[in-house]
Amino acid sequence: MTKTRERKIEIIERRLLRRSVPRIQMSLILSLTALVGFLTSFSLLHLGVPWMWLRYPIAISIAYCVFMLLLALWLWLQRRSLDPDVPELADLDFIPSGPSGADESSHFGVGGDFGGGGDFGGGGAGGSWEENVSTPSGGSSGPSGGSTALDLDLEEGWLVVIAIIALVGGLIASFYVIYIAPALLAEILVDGALVAGLYKRVKHIEQRHWLRAAVRRTLVPALIVALCFTVAGYALQKAVPEASTIGEVWNHVRRH
Repeated sequence: MTKTRERKIEIIERRLLRRSVPRIQMSLILSLTALVGFLTSFSLLHLGVPWMWLRYPIAISIAYCVFMLLLALWLWLQRRSLDPDVPELADLDFIPSGPSGADESSHFGVGGDFGGGGDFGGGGAGGSWEENVSTPSGGSSGPSGGSTALDLDLEEGWLVVIAIIALVGGLIASFYVIYIAPALLAEILVDGALVAGLYKRVKHIEQRHWLRAAVRRTLVPALIVALCFTVAGYALQKAVPEASTIGEVWNHVRRH
């Protein structure tokens, strides 16, 4: 039964790759997820939560829930294109052709690509993270006022470097979700169609809720993103205690 299910998932994955653009669709989904994370962090800041190391994991948690809702929307749009009376459903031959796939992509295109891989990191960080790369060298030179000022600037620089490394780790975890998008979307499409009874002629396949596969494949990357941004937020706040946003950290570094 498990082998039959895996074989069906492989068939759908190949057809998704051949007839649509699953990685682009996942990038758009993650971009919308990143926007939600950014807006959540922004709202928390104005609600009196100045600590980046606390806002970021909360925002990522909420964004992850929205990510699941977007996957549910994607699955619903795919179901609308299915015809349960077509005999080919027994072979899972229900992936939309090229034009339909393009229409599905347009449903998600309203969000635009703003995350560079689409996680809360991309939406919340913007360009400030990249610009901070030059900070360690600038901080190392330090003011000419004495060794104490030099030591403080060196500490600031290393903390910013740690934050950048943490950000890169979060981006890698996000790109991993894009990389596995064909397999992920194929599995939730098979599970969603089975649970909905869209093809009754298929027998001896274990029925699972699509959320089970979605969580199993994406929970660890989401936790890595949350951990990385918590570390980044803590490091930046440690470097510039009075700052509550990445923009304020960058302005402080630029002034000094």
